Amino acid sequence: MNTFPDVGSQFLQERLGVNAVARVAARLGLIWRENQVKDLGIDGQLEYVTREGNATGRLVAVQVKSGESYFRYEEDDCWRFYPEEKHRLYWERFPIPAILVLCRPITDQLAWIDVRQVLRSLSQPTAVRVPKKSSLEASSREELFATSGVTDEEFAGDLKKVAMLMIAKHAQATGLPLSYFELFVHGLTNTARSLYFGMDLAMEVTEGNLDLENPGRGISIGPQEHEFLFEYVKLLVSQDLATVDFSDCLIDWEDHQLQPHFVAPLTSRGRALVQMIGSTEDRLRSTGLLSSQSPSRVAQERFFQMVFVGTGERIPLVRSFETLINGTPGVLDD
Repeated sequence: MNTFPDVGSQFLQERLGVNAVARVAARLGLIWRENQVKDLGIDGQLEYVTREGNATGRLVAVQVKSGESYFRYEEDDCWRFYPEEKHRLYWERFPIPAILVLCRPITDQLAWIDVRQVLRSLSQPTAVRVPKKSSLEASSREELFATSGVTDEEFAGDLKKVAMLMIAKHAQATGLPLSYFELFVHGLTNTARSLYFGMDLAMEVTEGNLDLENPGRGISIGPQEHEFLFEYVKLLVSQDLATVDFSDCLIDWEDHQLQPHFVAPLTSRGRALVQMIGSTEDRLRSTGLLSSQSPSRVAQERFFQMVFVGTGERIPLVRSFETLINGTPGVLDD
């Protein structure tokens, strides 16, 4: 008869995996917070710490699967992991990126992938492919936090520096004569409390600038211009100007080779930047350095709307579809 409680091999395997993640976090200078309540699909959270040692509040969740059984479905370049349906739904709707770590204790191997990003993609795979090359020990802190919007852009605490940075980020040398500052002020909407971004905005501002500077010149858009526009999205996130769902932007950018488009609420910093631009404009107008004749403001809201194409044909089509669904039992069944 066994007198003492049985620890069980699964408990030991799990501890080896979680402890391995904690060691990597300490080596990278990140904060690791292990969940102290029952594990429901997340073992803990990592918080990004700058190289200067400053905590940032940027988090990723971590789920560790430890044991040889998680490495049995092997391909040349990855291991296939089959999540339970409850975990698929849980990770997909999690409010921050969720990293899945596969731990092989006998070799101290740690492979990882942002499982939330995979499950949010349109492909919805049955298996999550965890790349063999994505070693947790060999990854940088920026790689681990990539889908949360962490970049190597230095955070400018002074809003004056932010404004100057946005003005300096100019694509004059490329086919798009516009700046990040112009994208920002022309994208303000919802009583200047939100920010719109899309390819249509970039094209409209560019065309307006060309009319002023070089009438007749055409717009040239290539990889350099697209990279310039996507870097603007990164700047909004890195400078904490708007609450942008950066992980969703990456799906557009990486999976579909498209510029993202969104309406994002301004953060308190973003709203303070708008106010600073407004007060600076008032001062410049009062001194006569800026024309006071125009009723328009540098930073003011604009309205935007969805452009419907072929609406006349689709309205009766949608109505017929709706009627059939409502009046024909079982029509939605496969």
